[in-house]
Amino acid sequence: MAAAVSLATLGAASAANAQQTAPQAAAEASASDGEIIVTANKRRQSINDVGLSITAETGESLVARGITSPTDLGKIVPGLTVQPSPFNTPVYTLRGVGFYETTLSASPTVAVYTDEVALPFSATTRGAAFDIERVEVLKGPQGTLFGQNTTGGAINYVVAKPTDTFSAGVDASYGNFSTGDIAGFVSGPLSKTVKARLAVRTLQSGNWQYSYTRQDELGKKNLLQGRAIIDIEASERFKLALNVNGWRDKGDTQAAQLQSDNCAGSVAGTCGSPDATNFKNYPRAPQNARAADWSYGIFGRPLRRDDSFWQASLRADYELSDHLTLTSITAYSSYKTDSVQDFDGARFASADTNTTGHIKNFNQELRISGKFDKLTFILGGNYNRADTYDRLFYNFSQGPSSNPLYMIPGAPRGVLTYNDSAQDTRNLGVFFNAEYEITPRLTLIGGARYTDSKRSFVGCTHDFGGDTAVWWNTIFGTKVKEGECITFDPTFTPYGPNALKQQLNEHNVSWNAGLNYKTDGGTLLYVRVSKGYKEGSFPTASVASFRGYAPVKQESVLAYEAGFKAPIAGRALELTAAGFYYDYQDKQLRGRLPDPVFGTLDGLVQVPKSHLWGVEASLLSRPVEGLTVSMGATYIKTKITDFTGYDALGKLQNFAGQHFPYAPEFTLTGDAEYKAPVSDTTKAYGGVSVTHNSQSTTALANTNTTLGVTADRRFDMRAYTLVDLRAGLEFNDGKVRLGGFVRNVGNTYYWTNTQDTLASIVRFSGMPRTYGIQVSYRY
Repeated sequence: MAAAVSLATLGAASAANAQQTAPQAAAEASASDGEIIVTANKRRQSINDVGLSITAETGESLVARGITSPTDLGKIVPGLTVQPSPFNTPVYTLRGVGFYETTLSASPTVAVYTDEVALPFSATTRGAAFDIERVEVLKGPQGTLFGQNTTGGAINYVVAKPTDTFSAGVDASYGNFSTGDIAGFVSGPLSKTVKARLAVRTLQSGNWQYSYTRQDELGKKNLLQGRAIIDIEASERFKLALNVNGWRDKGDTQAAQLQSDNCAGSVAGTCGSPDATNFKNYPRAPQNARAADWSYGIFGRPLRRDDSFWQASLRADYELSDHLTLTSITAYSSYKTDSVQDFDGARFASADTNTTGHIKNFNQELRISGKFDKLTFILGGNYNRADTYDRLFYNFSQGPSSNPLYMIPGAPRGVLTYNDSAQDTRNLGVFFNAEYEITPRLTLIGGARYTDSKRSFVGCTHDFGGDTAVWWNTIFGTKVKEGECITFDPTFTPYGPNALKQQLNEHNVSWNAGLNYKTDGGTLLYVRVSKGYKEGSFPTASVASFRGYAPVKQESVLAYEAGFKAPIAGRALELTAAGFYYDYQDKQLRGRLPDPVFGTLDGLVQVPKSHLWGVEASLLSRPVEGLTVSMGATYIKTKITDFTGYDALGKLQNFAGQHFPYAPEFTLTGDAEYKAPVSDTTKAYGGVSVTHNSQSTTALANTNTTLGVTADRRFDMRAYTLVDLRAGLEFNDGKVRLGGFVRNVGNTYYWTNTQDTLASIVRFSGMPRTYGIQVSYRY
């Protein structure tokens, strides 16, 4: 797990906003006199002793607030945005540090874990938020302990563990759009030394999107998840934990909303063809989250995904002595996708795609942790190997359409290509972290990690069906055959029956150092400096030149942070705050690269120099019995210092001074819940949650008017505020819970992404108002 804190620290963070429900093997939390204590690796530590910015929430609270997937985490974590993408790969951005790249093999800036087992590729994280005990979000560069190297942070899901006694439960909800969500578990001992837990969940719904030009609907959900855990106490000192989990998603993909034609797009002259009028005159989507349009232009298939994932992990803990513990974590996972998308926002087959691919990942970690008097340490190594394959069929136009290639002489009306990439990665890491108690009040923290990574790439853009090859040969005098690679090599010759092969080898040393000081009143003052890296990668893209497959090298962040955590009035009020500054080098972006045929096309680019600074604060208050109020806010200022490149519309610009994409300056989360007894066995509850994101942009698109150019606001995401309500009754000490919910009460229209499809500019809307009933039962 990529965290510059101890396992005990992570456990402590879990209970920041709510109480634990059961003892845990990996981390056990309890409350004593209002102070949250955590025990892990034979060590107890309060969350108020952790010199790191952490947001945490229990699984019970997440279910009550309807946070059932990683894309919902922005509702509880200020500074975090999670963008769902057309290709089913969520993109995480934390404190402005993110990498919008949907290639299956791309490594993220924010790592996701379940019980310290890394999910190194974002596409595999979609089913992580299921039957969990808590979620913890650590901010800032991570990687000096174990797991994955990252520049943005880490999200750790701690799953619910087998219990010492028999227990069972179910959580169910039903709402509009015929949405049914049912999850259940059984848990308990199988023998004196073996415990097990089995959990399943299904999410089913009807359509939530509709076509605003004809009678058609889209948006069904069809998700199935499962997990089985077996804990074995082989001896007093030796313990094993087997975790087998997986999910299957056969729901519809989301259709886009047409906002604009691309008359001034990345390919010149886009309004000069009769085909262009199809998009130019196409009705724009109304300001309604449900309204969209689409076609079935890719093999005539419906817009639906067929994705699956399974993972098996085995953890072994052996206490070598009263002071030392040896831990091994072995994991293997497999992911497959076959998904159809249409993201041009119209019924024309202009950007219809079919994504297929797989990820096979093996990870082995071995570490030793110990505590001797004033020293606590962890030392270990990590090996990760992944085999990924990513293929994208792209239908530029079939039938009546607006063809984004119409400006190319002789371009056929039916252009079907596919691009693919096979990327194999191997990462080796050695890490340590230590905490030394200089005095009872002052603790020194430090750690480092050496990482060696190797990545190979084999890929190309291919003809499919023969039309593109005929056109290519006519225009360029080449001899490409049906199904061969049309991408030009450095001699301007297509690779033909071959493919482009590349290698990227990198290494780095990440590190952290900090000081924690505890005052007489229990306030923690801390400072922390850390250096983190994120490895480079190759894109999967449709390009005419080998330059479009150029990789980005590793990026780095040097982060400075100082903050405090102050319990006030016997912990009736808890206030935390932090300030931070990041020196960002070689930031990776999905941008535009010059292309000899199309002008510019999508590709990976790097910003040599940039920086950001910000402040954040959180407040947890219990002003009266039964009332709990929590709030969190983050303010950041991002700035590109040095970068000249192509904007989202293909124009060469100097971007010095512009803000990062997907980085709203101000984010706010808040929640208040009040419980009051109405009888000896019944309590009534009511709660309200608020989420606010300020305006941001999705692309480098001249959004900084100080550059002396006219701002193009079509790539902006406007500010929005969402309000959720919940109310109901609890019976028998919370064992039975019955209530109702309304999410996005004001039916606020907002969007989570904006894209240029060559022929159009589109948005992807957030969910409209949803409402329903919830029931929970615990045995």
